[in-house]
Amino acid sequence: MPMVLMAQATKPEQLQQLQTAYPDWTFKDAAAVTAADYDQIEVMYGNHPLLKTILARPTNQLKFVQVISAGVDYLPLKALQAAGVVVANTSGIHADAISESVLAAMLSVVRGYHAAWLNQHGARQWALPMTTSTLTGQQLLIYGTGQIGQSLAAKASALGMHVIGVNTTGHPANHFHETVAFTATADVLATANFIVNALPLTPTTHHLFSTELFQQTKQQPMLINIGRGPAVDTAALMTALNQHQLSMAALDVTEPEPLPADHPLWQRDDVLITPHISGQIAHFRATVFPIFAANFAQFVKDGTLVRNQVDLNRGY
Repeated sequence: MPMVLMAQATKPEQLQQLQTAYPDWTFKDAAAVTAADYDQIEVMYGNHPLLKTILARPTNQLKFVQVISAGVDYLPLKALQAAGVVVANTSGIHADAISESVLAAMLSVVRGYHAAWLNQHGARQWALPMTTSTLTGQQLLIYGTGQIGQSLAAKASALGMHVIGVNTTGHPANHFHETVAFTATADVLATANFIVNALPLTPTTHHLFSTELFQQTKQQPMLINIGRGPAVDTAALMTALNQHQLSMAALDVTEPEPLPADHPLWQRDDVLITPHISGQIAHFRATVFPIFAANFAQFVKDGTLVRNQVDLNRGY
């Protein structure tokens, strides 16, 4: 009997829905799976260290993996591709939460809340200047024009920002005032007030935010990373802050991650660090499960997926 490894926790009613609809399948959570089950697992819902073990078995039957994140850089993509496994992510469900987190970071700076907190927390009696401005009229440069980028662009546009997107070809995207290609960013980097990384991690985007990129900034922009930590060269970031090429950085992801307790980034007043929480949403299981349920139904029918299939060549 084919098996689904339920690495992602489900509500009892969700599991019952699957068991009723697919009586010819077995559904086991990770704690219940034994080595004898490995070659029966055809589907994995969620990510688990057993994935690499299963893929390494010459008799494995794995055909479909549904992860619960947007990024898939942590998966053994080449091994999955070689084994003919189809993969789906949950891109899109985090878009509103992440875009609101970016807005919170920007607003905390322009409206003086970050400086106020530092003064209050350090009993500085307003040692830091309380200069304030607004987001209206400022330029937001978003690397990545997918669902997260578009959600942020829509919200930022509503606040009066001029929003420019960066993607592979400069093709248009919803809610952006303009878009440019990765190879044509010099002018927009020079005029940006805020720069956001919303890109997946691929060999192309690894350390994209480098010394060379930061040297092209002219307005001392704030850098916000809600993509993946290794997209930003941490040493180059610290140099850019020291040399005032950047005014601030807000990092929901870091390299390394988690950031060691003695890392100098923790000691900087010009850095905001959150523990990879920008995409957290309420009712997570209720939001993720319908994506898996729809994909699983189609997979059982004909081996294809209906939502969020990942291009394993591109890595997103």
